[in-house]
Amino acid sequence: MRAPGDAGPAAESRPARTAGRWEAAALLLITLLAAALRLYRLPEVPPGLHYDEAFNGVSARSLLEDGTPRIFFADDMGEEPLAISLVAVALALLGEEAWIIRLVSAVAGVLTVPLAWWLARGIFCRALPALATALVLAILYWHVTFSRIGMEPIFVPLTATLAFAALLHGLRDAGARRGRRQLPALLLAGLALGGSLYTYKAGYFVPVLAAAFVAYAALLERGFLRRNGQGLLLAAAVALLVAAPLLAYFAAHPDHFLQRPASVALSTRANAPQDALPAMVSNLPEVLGMFFVRGDANPRSNLPGRPILDPFLALLFVAGLARAVAHFRQPREMLPVLWLAVMVVPTLITTDAPHFGRAIGAPPAVAALCAGGLAALRTWVAALGRRLSGVGPGILRGATAALLGLGLAFSGFLTARDYFQAWAQSGDLFFAYDEGLAGIAHYVDGLPTDEAVYLTPTPADHYTLQFLLQRQLASFDGRAGHVFPPPHRAATQVIILAEDEASLPALQSARPDGSVTWTLDDRYGRPYAVAYHLPPRPDPAPAPPHAVQAALGAGAGLLGYALDAEVAAPGDVVHVILYWQALEPMEADYTVFAHLLGENNPEGGGPVWAGHDSQPDTGHYPTSAWQPGEVILDVHPLAIPAGAPPGQYTLEAGLYLLATMERLPAWQATGERLPGDAVVLGTLQVTIEEEEP
Repeated sequence: MRAPGDAGPAAESRPARTAGRWEAAALLLITLLAAALRLYRLPEVPPGLHYDEAFNGVSARSLLEDGTPRIFFADDMGEEPLAISLVAVALALLGEEAWIIRLVSAVAGVLTVPLAWWLARGIFCRALPALATALVLAILYWHVTFSRIGMEPIFVPLTATLAFAALLHGLRDAGARRGRRQLPALLLAGLALGGSLYTYKAGYFVPVLAAAFVAYAALLERGFLRRNGQGLLLAAAVALLVAAPLLAYFAAHPDHFLQRPASVALSTRANAPQDALPAMVSNLPEVLGMFFVRGDANPRSNLPGRPILDPFLALLFVAGLARAVAHFRQPREMLPVLWLAVMVVPTLITTDAPHFGRAIGAPPAVAALCAGGLAALRTWVAALGRRLSGVGPGILRGATAALLGLGLAFSGFLTARDYFQAWAQSGDLFFAYDEGLAGIAHYVDGLPTDEAVYLTPTPADHYTLQFLLQRQLASFDGRAGHVFPPPHRAATQVIILAEDEASLPALQSARPDGSVTWTLDDRYGRPYAVAYHLPPRPDPAPAPPHAVQAALGAGAGLLGYALDAEVAAPGDVVHVILYWQALEPMEADYTVFAHLLGENNPEGGGPVWAGHDSQPDTGHYPTSAWQPGEVILDVHPLAIPAGAPPGQYTLEAGLYLLATMERLPAWQATGERLPGDAVVLGTLQVTIEEEEP
């Protein structure tokens, strides 16, 4: 029987339950704020669809089509599978819209926020700094930006936060000898640690951080390994089991593992290996400065130059760092410092520092340090209040809470303003997110389906175009040739003026009957692209100045050629423009040879004095892409040697298969096979100008 006034265990737990409800409600509101910042106007901001985002979309679509799970995607310099696999699920459920690719990242970013609360609960063991950690991460500009990009880096903080939140709670329970609660947490920690390798290259550092934390705890906390050794081995075994398929793949394909890191690592970019250390030392001020002074300059990843921390968060961060260092004997308190040190290494040892994408594992640590700083400031102010007379502790605590709340609100306002106004309206995003190509795809999809459409000079297999286009598009490089449609077929040629200034005037000269039907400017008002419509006619291409009429195999005809100079001197470069016509579809990609022949060349031991071999249009319009009836203008430069004697030289051309070096049979219009399967084009006069006395 209870004594009078004894409310019993149920009553004693009522305040704890009430506090728990308030904490849950606060966490829900913070998560909703995170969702608002990551989902608001997601179909519009960022604009367009960046190449790497589109790669994830194209790869996800391919995954859905063949139904075969993949451990690694070797294209695009290698991509880990987690993000692409989740994008495939989203596309299957919600449809193949560009913003769905980004929705997967946004959801990952939102989920990281409550996980950050769980992580901070394990670090601080108190509600306020745990909620503050979640709130700072929710409003952190860096994390908001990457949560809205349809790429894989945002999964690094997600898996890292889950791994260490579970690990800390598993270890805490182990210390309290509650083994039944330890097991699920440590299993989850191992799953997330192994899963971090499937996210992004920066995720490879998450297990490194785990090893560093365990080593630090074992060094400073007596009996740590004795109490937690079995649990840690269990987590490590699960992590290794999860990572095993990817590790086995890399063992079989080491080049896939090294390809992307080697392309940006200082050790491979430096002139010599010994230059890598000075390069890292040079990177160090840039990496440290990204928090307070100047951040990533890439407009895709940041408002160029914006530091990670605004002034208020910088104050909290410094205070939190000081607090953590002061508690260096407590491994949990030092975890955010270790985390930060390890996760900035990827940008420290690579080019283009500071690179926010490579350091993307660090935001949870930044948030935890800011939360620790907030707790430290409250403690320091409370201590100051006890020393001051005439100021009530309640008033001081209230004023402190109000100021800290206003500071966090100010930081949230800065994030929203800088992202949705300053950054979203920046003209730099037009190219940073391939907005122009997205506009071209939208325009092309609206053209009549029976009309041929060509693009120059961006290839049609650009991932942004691959994902967005709903119809067939051919592409060539107008700077090295041109393609005209088959007879009696209308066509539209889309020219990206920002890269190809030559095609539009050349096309207007060759086909004055055409007209400009569409234009696109970039965000600065500069012409970016134009569409030139060619009405159908029986002779869609201009006639060659020099007619030839020859056939090569069953698929190619050579109508003639043009020269940019009929007379040349030794040392000159003469451009031969071959006029091909596609007769039948060709499966193979043949190489064109163009030769300048004369008397025996003593250097080469034969009649060839100059030559140029390449696939048509320098490989941008290979023979396998030719459609029957098309006329392809194909430019080949012939560099005449300085020692070439004056005289009349012969021009010849033909096609061969590079793999076998076998030439395609060549016939005259009369049906007679040509010697050497080479079409004799005509002659070129080489003269030596006499010096004036």
